[in-house]
Amino acid sequence: MVPLIWKKYLELLGNKMQLKISEVEILMFTKHLSVMVKAGVPITESLSNLEKAAQGNSKKVILAILKKVDQGETLAESIHKSSPSFDAIYISLIRIGEESGKLDVTLAFLSQQLAKVYSLKRKIKGATLYPTIVIGLMFTIGMALSLFVLPKLTDFFVAFDTNLPLSTKILLWLANLMKNYGFLIVGGFIGAVFLLGLLLNTKKIKPWWHKVLFKMPYVGRLIQDSKITESLRNLSILLSSGVPITESWKIVSQATDNEYLRQDLEKVGEEIQKGSMISEGMQKIKITSVPYLAQKMISIGERTGKVDEMAMYVADYYEEELDAASKNLTTVLEPILLIVVGLMVAFLALAVISPIYQITGSIGG
Repeated sequence: MVPLIWKKYLELLGNKMQLKISEVEILMFTKHLSVMVKAGVPITESLSNLEKAAQGNSKKVILAILKKVDQGETLAESIHKSSPSFDAIYISLIRIGEESGKLDVTLAFLSQQLAKVYSLKRKIKGATLYPTIVIGLMFTIGMALSLFVLPKLTDFFVAFDTNLPLSTKILLWLANLMKNYGFLIVGGFIGAVFLLGLLLNTKKIKPWWHKVLFKMPYVGRLIQDSKITESLRNLSILLSSGVPITESWKIVSQATDNEYLRQDLEKVGEEIQKGSMISEGMQKIKITSVPYLAQKMISIGERTGKVDEMAMYVADYYEEELDAASKNLTTVLEPILLIVVGLMVAFLALAVISPIYQITGSIGG
């Protein structure tokens, strides 16, 4: 198990060292390139202008794309070879745009969809920012108190021969534990979290973990809705661009980063290749990662011959649901966090102040 985890760590480290750019940089690159191509500027000149204006990794990636285009490669091939940040859907649409002679239209469409995806992710991050900060501060303050404050209280209270309340005894037990083994406990906890993160990213455990994430109360709904929105929107984009259903489904399956959903989509893809319709494939494998509503709407789309339109409709619907749920997340978590913080403060106050009153009373008496 240990060699497997170490191998996974090296693999993740190697992936991070590759030339990557952020989603915002991809969005800006696509948007600016779209405007210039639509204006009739040659692709090499457009890339040259973007390269001069860019900075950091973005500048290096655009320069690599430009060099490959100058060597005679297509834009899609050049982008694919220059950075792993551009997914299969992006590359496929660029290729279709080049082959159809409508690269400007494809780039404009891509920039619109990338803007929607980025906006959705920003909403989710914004909704989780407050609870993340509060929980992080609680953990940091708790560790600081445990390592530096509580050990000093131990000697103070032990010096007085008085009957201490239960809350203080619990606090002193924790103080002694942290005094003797504090750094070992904190180091072990950090190491355990690190190893757990690597373990959850292994091929055997990752699908199970992603399934657990889907099933979690409230948060699981946010995760599932975001992945379904992303997959259905990608499917709609590919189908409306003329990509065959088998290839579109394969690209969509590979594009999702949720292993639980990916495995289900791949199984449906196998049924599609055998001649089944999407809805039939979902029924055969008894898919659970895709909500029932999405399955029924896709089935209706197949009967009417408008799968691309129906997929986009469902994607927009789940995006609206996700938007509403993310806005309510802070409202739901705020009172819970306040109660937890209040209980912690009350416990510390009771554990520290009560014995001080007892000690001063015994001295006065």
